[in-house]
Amino acid sequence: MREMIFGYFLGPLLVLSMTSVVASYYLTFYRTYEDVVNQRVFLTVLPLISVIPMALSNIVIGIMVGKTRTKQGKARPYILIAAPMLLISGILVFCIPYFSLGVRMVWMVVTYNLFAAIANPVYGTSHYLMVSLSTRDLDQRGKLSVVSNIPAVAGNGLISSIVMPLILGWINSAGSNGVMQNRWQVVMTMFAVLAFVGCILEYFFTRERITEEDMVETDAGVNKAETTGTPSTLQQLKGAASDSYWWIIIIFYMLYQMGVMFKGGYVFNIFCHEFFQEVHIFGMTLSADMAQSVLALISGIPLAAGMLFIWPLANRFGKKNMILAGCVVSIAGSIVCLLAPDNFVVMLAGQTLKGLSSVPGAYIMMALFADVLDHLEAKLGYRVDGISMSVYNTVLTVVNGLAVAVFNFFYDSAMFSHKGTAAFFFLGFEIAAHGILIIVVSFLNVEKNIKEEQELIARRKGQI
Repeated sequence: MREMIFGYFLGPLLVLSMTSVVASYYLTFYRTYEDVVNQRVFLTVLPLISVIPMALSNIVIGIMVGKTRTKQGKARPYILIAAPMLLISGILVFCIPYFSLGVRMVWMVVTYNLFAAIANPVYGTSHYLMVSLSTRDLDQRGKLSVVSNIPAVAGNGLISSIVMPLILGWINSAGSNGVMQNRWQVVMTMFAVLAFVGCILEYFFTRERITEEDMVETDAGVNKAETTGTPSTLQQLKGAASDSYWWIIIIFYMLYQMGVMFKGGYVFNIFCHEFFQEVHIFGMTLSADMAQSVLALISGIPLAAGMLFIWPLANRFGKKNMILAGCVVSIAGSIVCLLAPDNFVVMLAGQTLKGLSSVPGAYIMMALFADVLDHLEAKLGYRVDGISMSVYNTVLTVVNGLAVAVFNFFYDSAMFSHKGTAAFFFLGFEIAAHGILIIVVSFLNVEKNIKEEQELIARRKGQI
C-alpha cells in the first residue's frame, strides 16, 4: 500500500504537476516580456527548434535506461538523478536576468532546453516504465496503471487547468510586468522544490520486480546475455517495429497527445480569453481565467470519478473496448461544443462529455502498453522496454513541440481569425484524431493471448 500511495501516486503527482505547468505555461510567462513578444517569430520558433535536442535526448536516455543493470533496477536510478535536474532547470526557466534582449532570448533557449531536453526526459523515460517493470500480475498491473496515471491526469487537469488559472489571476493582478515576473518566479520555485521531493519519494517507494527477475537469473548463472547474446539497440528497435501492436500504441499516443496539447493549459487559456472575456452565469461574473477554471473543473469531475469504475469496466469489457468507447464519447463532446463555442452552458455540457471520454486513455492505456511489451518479450525472447519508452517519449516530445509551434503559427498569422483558430485546435482537432484512433485501435488484440504469452515467458525463466 505504501508503494502505491507514495511511489505511484504522491511522488509522481508532485513531479508531474511541475512538469505540466512548465510545459503549459512557459510561453505564457515569456509573453510578459513585451520586447520578446514583439519578436513574434521567436515564440513560434523556440518550441519548434527545441524539438531536435529533445528528440535526440529521449533516444539517448531510452538507450541508456535499456542498458542499465543495477540492484536498484534499470529505471529507478534515473528518477533519483532527475531530482536535482528538475529543481535547478525548473527555477532557471523562470528566473531570467535583466540583461539585453538578445541575452535574455539566449537564456530562454538554453534554460528551457535544460528542462525540456535533459531533466524532463531523464524523469519521464524512467517514470513511464515503472508500471511495465513493476509486476507481471495483470490485475495488480491494472491497478497500478490506474493509480500511476492519476498524477498525470491531476497534473494536466487539476493543477494546470484549474489551479494555475486561479494563480494566474493573482499573477496578472500585479501592477507591472516586473511584479508579474517576480510572482511567476515565486510560484515556479515552489513547484520545482515539490518536484524534487516527488522524485525522492518515487525512488524510495517503488520496485522493479521484472528487472529483479533478470538479476536473480544472473546471480543463479542463468544469464541470457551469455547464452544468446544481448541484442543491440538496433536489433531491439527492429524487433519492436516488426510488431503491429507496437505501432498501434505509438500511433495512439501520437494522436492522443496532440489532442491533449491542443486542449491543454496554454491553448485552453487563449480559447477562454477569445470566447469568454466576461461570463455571466448563475448570478456571477467570471473572468476568462475563472471561466477556464470552471470549464476544467466540470470536465475534471467525470475524469476524477472515472478512476473508481474504469478498471472494473475494463475487466468486464476489455481495455481496448473501453479505449474505443472513450474515442466515440470524445467526438460527441467536441461536436456539442462546436455547436455553440461562445455559449458557456453548451460548453459546460460538451466539456463534461470530453472529461468522461478521457477516462480510458488516461487510466488504462499504459496497462495495454505493458501488455504489448510482454507480448514482445514472448515473441522476441528479450524485453524492449528501454527502446520502446525512448520512442514513446520522443514521439510525445516532438508532438508537444510541434503542437505549440503549429498553434502559434496559425494564431499569430494575419490570415486566420484568432477565434476560429482557437476553436479549431481546442475543439475540432480531436474529432479527426479520435476518428482515426477508432479505426487503428480496433486492431489492437493483444489481450486475447496475453496470459498464454506470460506463461511462455515464465516457462523460459524456469518459474513454472
